[in-house]
Amino acid sequence: MKQKCWCGKPLHYKDKKTEKMVQELVDQLGEFVLVTVAGRTFLVQRHFVALHGIEGKDLSKLGFKEIKRDEV
Repeated sequence: MKQKCWCGKPLHYKDKKTEKMVQELVDQLGEFVLVTVAGRTFLVQRHFVALHGIEGKDLSKLGFKEIKRDEV
């Protein structure tokens, strides 16, 4: 099954080198990265960050899971 971006589309890199680099990070470190903005921490998909970038104000709107302090 083809891997999907958090946006719902299959991974849509324009550059295969970038896709390979990000996939290597995913393989080594996991699919998600912790992102903290204004005291709130979210699990954010690495591929989404590479493909779309992120704005802190959008993290909860995009449906990324918020992690409470005691879960980190």
